[in-house]
Amino acid sequence: MPPISRREFVSLAVASSVVSRVASPLARRLDPRTAAITAGEIVERIKQHVGVPWNAGSAIDTFKTGGPSTVVTGIVTTSMATLDVLQRAAAAGANFVITAAPTFYSRADARSLPVRGPFGAAGARGAGRGAAPGAGLAGRGEQIAHASGPGTGASAPMPPTPPLPASVVPPPTRPSFGTAAAATPAPDPVYVGKNAFIDAHTLAIFRLNEHWNLRKPDPRAVGLAATMGWTRYAVGDDALRYDVPPTRLDALASQLKTSLGVRGGMRAIGNPATTVQRIGVLPGLTPIAAAVAMLPTVDVIVAGEVVEWETPTYVQDVAFAGVAKGFISIGRVVNEAQGMQVCTEWLRALVPEVPVQFIPAGDPYWRPL
Repeated sequence: MPPISRREFVSLAVASSVVSRVASPLARRLDPRTAAITAGEIVERIKQHVGVPWNAGSAIDTFKTGGPSTVVTGIVTTSMATLDVLQRAAAAGANFVITAAPTFYSRADARSLPVRGPFGAAGARGAGRGAAPGAGLAGRGEQIAHASGPGTGASAPMPPTPPLPASVVPPPTRPSFGTAAAATPAPDPVYVGKNAFIDAHTLAIFRLNEHWNLRKPDPRAVGLAATMGWTRYAVGDDALRYDVPPTRLDALASQLKTSLGVRGGMRAIGNPATTVQRIGVLPGLTPIAAAVAMLPTVDVIVAGEVVEWETPTYVQDVAFAGVAKGFISIGRVVNEAQGMQVCTEWLRALVPEVPVQFIPAGDPYWRPL
């Protein structure tokens, strides 16, 4: 496809706002619950009632656009604040988006593409692909299954993926020592277009991931069980274990795919004909130690995000040895969405002044036939 310019991309992004500029004021007038409440007041309620001590130094659970003074007309929760979700939020009259995953494609959530130098982002030694050791709540001894991360969450099918614009950002240049740094590259049109839409609609975006996923029971597990109809099968008070009617592994995978609206982000390991009944749930990024500890006590593990050469390889060797076990990865996209649907109901009780709705970002993957 021919490349499009930054100006063309911005025009495409902002053009879709015409309808929402008309619909948003009308939606607010028709909703009798709408009252003057700011984004800062809502965040303060979240901090007080989230159920875990708030880490004041968190760089994750913060405003990414807008700020505390924004007067809120409506709240949208989502697993990921994609441009599609933001457009739908604005059309619904909502201007405060609470997202589980980053809005700007990385853990740093910067509103522009980071300039990379010889030691990673912004030329800082040790910066780049991940945060420094000990950053965030995970660095304070929390299990990695409950740690925050750069998820991409969603649960419902998306419309057909539109063509992506060709980036105008030139390849990063590694400067030689003793020479001037490379010139700042041209802004990326995707960043520019998304920022233009956010600014045009005065959207406040707040990330709620680090603290929300530390709640007990884990909201991602609770949401998954509710969607699958497993709540009544919970083993005691454990939201991570369910004793369901016996079914085949492939049937369970198909049920998960249909119920969660997965397009291509789910994968399974084990003999499809294996009968499974005891289900273990490992939300978030699944550490190998947690999987090794849980697998002997269940028939199948339903996990969120995995490192392919860790847990999946371990379960593959277990299945190869003839042990009747299964493993299903539903993907971070789906897993975070289940937790944010739970968050929607929680916020409706916490913030009755304005409407609260969940908008799915959709499974970004698709599977070729």
